[in-house]
Amino acid sequence: MRVGDLDLNVRSAGSGAPFLWAHGMSSSMQAEDALDLLQWRHFPASLRLVRYDARGHGGSPAGAPATWRELGQDMLALADAIGEHRFIAGGWSMGCAGALHAALQQPARVNGLVLFLPPTLWEARVAQAALYRRAIALAHTAGAARFARLVASQGAGLPSWLLEAAPHLAARRAPIPDPAAMLAQYEGAALSDLPPRAALAALSATPALIIGWAGDAAHPLASAEELHRLLPGSSLFIAQNYQGVLGIPARVRDFVQVCAVDR
Repeated sequence: MRVGDLDLNVRSAGSGAPFLWAHGMSSSMQAEDALDLLQWRHFPASLRLVRYDARGHGGSPAGAPATWRELGQDMLALADAIGEHRFIAGGWSMGCAGALHAALQQPARVNGLVLFLPPTLWEARVAQAALYRRAIALAHTAGAARFARLVASQGAGLPSWLLEAAPHLAARRAPIPDPAAMLAQYEGAALSDLPPRAALAALSATPALIIGWAGDAAHPLASAEELHRLLPGSSLFIAQNYQGVLGIPARVRDFVQVCAVDR
């Protein structure tokens, strides 16, 4: 689908209030479906679920490195392209940050936010960006193809306690990414962060569901907890075990349905 100046791989299912969902870095709709943690096949047909591969991911062509702010602009442009002025926004990790940026850029358009596994933010982002820059340096010394294989070999990036409880998830890995696309993803991530905390006051009236889990350095609980503190209309759920993870899809569906009624 043509979205602004991009061609994005987009899927839309159902009808009703639109829920735009963005995946995480180095992931895609296909990778999310293989992992099946969010069980999109059970999403109610009475809502319009719109998912897409972010630029440089999955079936969407690569381009220049994109920051979270630009990914937020992409989400807003997608809403325009499908004819939806107001929508519920959500995402996983990088997609969570992009959804937040979309809401911050045009708060009146976003009726609710689903923030799944918020990534490192603010002070913690400095160290995370340094990790990305070291990885980029490795790509330049060892070669982009080897770099991409090393990243893919790390698996789904799930916490050890979850893999111990559900070992079948370890085999559900995304395909080895295109090296150039992977480099662009890391370069964009190294340049990304949220605006200063004070900017989140623009979302004080926006309902949000924030979901985290423990033992994941790339998605620390501190990020989820700080967002919960800054967003007075938010609720926070922390999955403590595999049973908690299994309940996440229903929580997402229930939250989006409530936001759709209040639209």
